[in-house]
Amino acid sequence: MVIGKQIKITPKKISRWLTMATIALSVIILISVSSFLYNNFYQTITQSKEVLVLREKVALSTIDMEKFNVIINKLKKKIISKELSNIYNPF
Repeated sequence: MVIGKQIKITPKKISRWLTMATIALSVIILISVSSFLYNNFYQTITQSKEVLVLREKVALSTIDMEKFNVIINKLKKKIISKELSNIYNPF
């Protein structure tokens, strides 16, 4: 009774498997190196370009904080709802 066939290992099969393993390993290394470079260099360069662009758009004049706080307080007073305690129940 024969349970299974014996696997014949030939130099040609070994060569094919080594070639496939080398190609797969090379692809994995290439993907990981590309991912590393993208995350650590390309994104950093684009973020620094954005900072430079935003720096040009920033207002160069200083802000008077007292006037700003007065305006914010007036806006808050406008938004706050008033109590309706003097209303008589018509029913």
